[in-house]
Amino acid sequence: MHNQERYSGMGVQGAAPPAGVRGVPATFPFPKAGIISLLMLIGLLLLLFTGLLILDLPQALTKPGAPVSTQTQQPSPTATQEQAATATATPPIFPPGIAVIPPLQLPPGHAVIYEQQNKLYSVPATGGSPQMLSTPGYIYNEAVRPILTPSGQVLYSGDGLWLIDVSSGVSTRIASLAPNQVITSMAMSNDGTMIAWSTEPINGAGPTDLYAGPLTAPTLVYQQSAMTCPCFRIFSFLNGSAKQADTTLLLTDDRGSKEAVQNGLWSLDLTATPPTPQLLLDEDPQQGPLALAPVGNMLLYSSNEGVVPIPADRSVPPDIAALPYANSLDVTALGGQPLALGTPQVILPEQSDLNNSADYHWVTTPVFAPNGRTLVYVEFSSDAHYAYDRHSALYTVQISGSGTHFHVGKPQLLATSTALLLELGVWLNNSILSFYADGALYALDIHTGAVTTILQIWEPSATLTESYARIVAVVGTGQV
Repeated sequence: MHNQERYSGMGVQGAAPPAGVRGVPATFPFPKAGIISLLMLIGLLLLLFTGLLILDLPQALTKPGAPVSTQTQQPSPTATQEQAATATATPPIFPPGIAVIPPLQLPPGHAVIYEQQNKLYSVPATGGSPQMLSTPGYIYNEAVRPILTPSGQVLYSGDGLWLIDVSSGVSTRIASLAPNQVITSMAMSNDGTMIAWSTEPINGAGPTDLYAGPLTAPTLVYQQSAMTCPCFRIFSFLNGSAKQADTTLLLTDDRGSKEAVQNGLWSLDLTATPPTPQLLLDEDPQQGPLALAPVGNMLLYSSNEGVVPIPADRSVPPDIAALPYANSLDVTALGGQPLALGTPQVILPEQSDLNNSADYHWVTTPVFAPNGRTLVYVEFSSDAHYAYDRHSALYTVQISGSGTHFHVGKPQLLATSTALLLELGVWLNNSILSFYADGALYALDIHTGAVTTILQIWEPSATLTESYARIVAVVGTGQV
């Protein structure tokens, strides 16, 4: 069909087709009065739309999700630069029954120490700009966390063992490391007088060594081939003021992994000749220790551990996402001669053979309060489909009694969270607990639900994995 025939039935009979069609005129024979009326109508519409745009402009500039920032982006930190960060993040937790989360006021004079991207930083607990610490020899290792000593120094590892005085910034190496070795674990006694650590060869060929002793004079206490398993690591010193506490180590098996893997539990009496590991907790089925209460010798462990799908959105660092997680929580007491486990009490029962992987519960970063009377842990589930996002909640458990005569209460929901990754940090006191969530550090009062932001690290140009930080310690004078 020709173009002239195609448009012949449109509009007034005999009217020409639209401009631009080949072979037809590019103008329409409209009356003069009609043109004037059309122009007036267009003018009124333009005036109306212009007014609406002007009225809506302030709202567009301030709508949620598109804040106008007055801060400038800082360069990557160096040894003399502060890290770019602000304390403006909204805490992503929601205590039950609290419509408006009360703000938490922290006193000045304390600093939070955290590690990020192979560096250690210090930031005021009340918020502010973090300062990178001078930590020669430091190497980040998920399996070997820095330790706060009773004297307020931070013990860290890397090309050896180092102590840093945060207030003065002075670091002192207390133990060296052979070039072909890597430190796989580290522990300190409660009174800070005894230290222990383990090493393995980087290439797997050579001995696994365990060292222990006074802070100023540790010695080799146990050695075996790295090809022999159990592949021992230090889990903890035994707690207490008696001699047994400073001369008994608790060991676990990393099964040859350099990651933070802990299976089974053994005791090692350093006064025995020779010291020989004694089995306390069988590692088969998949069992492993999680935490030892800071007072007494109450052990938290899992009778069932498993692998969780790795989130595809880079919200969880690879070395953390690939770890086995606890699917259950049990508490028991360590005691007696020889040392043995008591009857366990179940906090969270294990699961098996569920039809939907999203129905499994997993536990991460459980921590006992300094007085040992409260346990807090993160329980999360993982989506069964891509991108395997995680959904977390905080729970508390109250503990009464002492020794072998103790009782654990039922888990109580402390808060739910919208964070893709939620990890508990260190305690500021028996009520206030720090935590990490999606590129920011916070503090939470577990009794009142009050929350404050300590530091926001994440920036739009970075991924959450790049912004990941692990809280190490809180240092300062006086009570928080």
